Amino acid sequence: MATTNVPKAPNVRQSAESINKSSQLPDLQVCSVGRNADGRIETFGVGTDNALWHIWQTRPNNGWSGWASLGGVLTSEPEMASNADGRIEMFARGTDNALWHIWQTAPNNGWSSWASLGGVITTEPVCGRNADGRIEMFARGTDNALWHIWQTGPNNGWSGWASLGGVITTPPVVTNDADGRLEVFARGTDGALWHVWQTAPNNGWSGWASRGGVITSDPSVRQNQDGRLEVFARGTDGALWHIWQTRPNNGWGNWASLGGVITTDPECGRDADGRLEVFARGTDNALWHVWQTAPNNGWSGWASRGGVITSTPGPTNDADGRLEVFARGTDNALWHIWQTAPNNGWSSWASLGGRLVIPRT
Repeated sequence: MATTNVPKAPNVRQSAESINKSSQLPDLQVCSVGRNADGRIETFGVGTDNALWHIWQTRPNNGWSGWASLGGVLTSEPEMASNADGRIEMFARGTDNALWHIWQTAPNNGWSSWASLGGVITTEPVCGRNADGRIEMFARGTDNALWHIWQTGPNNGWSGWASLGGVITTPPVVTNDADGRLEVFARGTDGALWHVWQTAPNNGWSGWASRGGVITSDPSVRQNQDGRLEVFARGTDGALWHIWQTRPNNGWGNWASLGGVITTDPECGRDADGRLEVFARGTDNALWHVWQTAPNNGWSGWASRGGVITSTPGPTNDADGRLEVFARGTDNALWHIWQTAPNNGWSSWASLGGRLVIPRT
């Protein structure tokens, strides 16, 4: 993954005009990244055989295994969730358009066989975790409404599917409010950001509400250090825009631009000191990022981390708090770059090999 000379910020007007010809980006997310109970990062992607493949750190913060297959035939990006007991559980759409899952049989190691949770979904699934530790999965149904299914107890047991209504035009994203309630965001038919939320931790749902704006990417949402939610998406000008809660759990500001011109969905991570950091591909196909200059408020300018990437980047935290970002390179292998110390300093790009594909639908 060669680094090339890049401009000071991804702000090429011609590129923004080209982006505006389409209301949404092609789906470029090719991996799902998370952490084991012992702190080791594990990364999952779809191989050329459409099976689920994974690679993991051999110890927290450093060292990597080779790639191994978990089988299955996937027609969506995989989604990783953590059970209350720390076991990883993976979800994806199967060839029958149902939701399928596979899980660690013990924290950190061992895997079950694939099993179906039924349903008919038209986007990749996304996961949330209730305040009581139960996993809850969300996806768009054939009626374009938001559907969900949830564990009936922490670590095991599943409900049937239920609709939360709405008409959404992107995959949903989900996070927790400061009080533990799940909140789900997606783009509506008017191009605006819409959301729906639990009315109490673990149960009960509001109706849909609009946060306005016109977004041209999947939204990304993260909790600030003080508990306020902040949502990021690309605007019609190709720039990164954001909107945030004015206080934890409730109340919203107006949309504001963070500039740049991005060519993938934005993905937000959080530094060890609590500052949010947003990553996306620029017009030169390099990885670009912008970050809070202090926890909860204030933003830097855009900076390039170089490389040539062909997917949406996926940030996560190492056990010691350092951010590590994963993306597919031009050779379809998985590449990564990491902070050399918590909160600051970056390595060069390195390859983890493999050959990742966007799943066939």
